[in-house]
Amino acid sequence: MAAPLFTAATLSLAGVVAGADTEFRWPGPTLVLLVTTAMTLIFSIQLSYNARDYFYTFQELQEWFKGQGDGSAPDSHVREQYRFAQRTWRRRNNVAVAFYDIGTLLLGTGVAVSLVPPDSGKQALWRWIAVGIVLAGTIADGVWVFTRKPEP
Repeated sequence: MAAPLFTAATLSLAGVVAGADTEFRWPGPTLVLLVTTAMTLIFSIQLSYNARDYFYTFQELQEWFKGQGDGSAPDSHVREQYRFAQRTWRRRNNVAVAFYDIGTLLLGTGVAVSLVPPDSGKQALWRWIAVGIVLAGTIADGVWVFTRKPEP
């Protein structure tokens, strides 16, 4: 749910960087970082959407099999299909979560890099403080990402 909003924010910031390159210390690398962030988040959305095809309850699968042909699929076959779907959903969803996590870390880094004042900046102190705040949040996010256990 947040990935599309983060993607929009990232692309908006990339547009600002592209249009005002003298206001940023490293406009080219910042732009590449932001575009990479947006693509990573978009990929996480697509992966999540694809994984969702395999996320359903056992009862829903039973109903689906009843609606197919004469409804005589053996219970063991339904259970086997359900286990396959659950494994597939978990595997694909874990990949989507990994790309989302990478995207949020890249986003924090991109915002921090975009805040670094240019050499002739008038608000250098305030921008450096903002960089520190964003980096602290990004580091906290990184700790969360790398210490939590993935879905089995």
